[in-house]
Amino acid sequence: MKRIPLLFHVVCLCLLVPMLFACGSSNPSISDADLTATSEQAMQTYLCCTAVPLTLTPSPFPNSSEIVLFRGNPQRTGVYATQAIRHQPEIKWQTKVSNTWLMPPMFADGMLYAGSGDGVLYALNAETGEQMWSAEGFGQLESTGAIAGDMIITAGFSNLVQALNRHTGAVLWSFRTGFFVQGSPLIVDNLVVLATDHKAYALDLQSGKLIWEVMTGNEGAFMGSPAYAEGVIYTTGGKLLLALDAETGKEIWRVEKDEMFLGLALANGLVYVGNWDRYLYAFDQSTGKERWNFKVEGLFWSAPAVNADIVYAGNTNFVYALNAQTGELLWSYQTDGDSVSEPMLADNVVYVSDSSHEFARGARHLYALDALIGEELWVFESVSTFLPAPALGNGVIYVTSTGDVLALK
Repeated sequence: MKRIPLLFHVVCLCLLVPMLFACGSSNPSISDADLTATSEQAMQTYLCCTAVPLTLTPSPFPNSSEIVLFRGNPQRTGVYATQAIRHQPEIKWQTKVSNTWLMPPMFADGMLYAGSGDGVLYALNAETGEQMWSAEGFGQLESTGAIAGDMIITAGFSNLVQALNRHTGAVLWSFRTGFFVQGSPLIVDNLVVLATDHKAYALDLQSGKLIWEVMTGNEGAFMGSPAYAEGVIYTTGGKLLLALDAETGKEIWRVEKDEMFLGLALANGLVYVGNWDRYLYAFDQSTGKERWNFKVEGLFWSAPAVNADIVYAGNTNFVYALNAQTGELLWSYQTDGDSVSEPMLADNVVYVSDSSHEFARGARHLYALDALIGEELWVFESVSTFLPAPALGNGVIYVTSTGDVLALK
């Protein structure tokens, strides 16, 4: 079974490396020799610059409004400022791009992007569904990526990280990590942060040069998407939950459990995260102190969604709404499937699917629930092996399944 899951611009006085910019075709690629050279250059820059104080400085490109991240923001709350679709939607268009599963899509300025199980990133016209370009070579993509202005940055199981022109697919820069990348990249100002099951990497957004890297674990583990708040990056490393200084990568605190941590979200001064021990935890962002926990029978594999009042978290086949400050159960909803996706929240509606793992082909469902009381508003059914979390934008819900991308309106 496939598991979804199993920052700063640095100027070195001692070495000035020009920004890598390569024009690509509709299927951009770069040779292993070029990638090796890029990695060596990055390491040289890192070694040269580690003594230079790093500062997070606003970049002239892009600004925060041009950054699009999985789950809506650097805190990964899953909250979107868009109008909800409260009544049964219809299919606006449906496009087949692959024969394998597709990851949660991303919407930006009339374009839609989706990573795939065969390591291809697809770009479509969001209005018509027409495929515009594709880029391959990522081995297996378990996320779609992150967007900054005219760039989309993605990484996969081939350890390849690339920044692409999101309009054409041309390669802007490349970098190789030492371990595969599973969760979605994080972009904060001039920094790109990637989490692997052994290390976290921080790269310069505009050049791909290595800024810092730190060990985060020593075991094969699920790696969710790292999150950011107030100068601190929060990530997992197997049985570890870590808070790292965004400028240096220095560890601020850690929490260790007997089992593996899963997806996380930040809000209300807390880190909300599931664990293999079947608990959903809330930890203090400043200290790592546990504030509350909530236990169920199934795993809280997917990251929760959270606003000021309520945490929405899915396990095997339930969606739970909990008091964000105390963990008290407010309501629950049982799905038909066996693997609830990351919830998405917009305009007091929660959207969640029931198949964030790949299973035998069958009925998969996207649910719209009233966020306050858990009442079912509508259900959309698709026959597939996989139906991950949707993307929201432009009054449309974008859904990916086994090879197909759909727009619901």
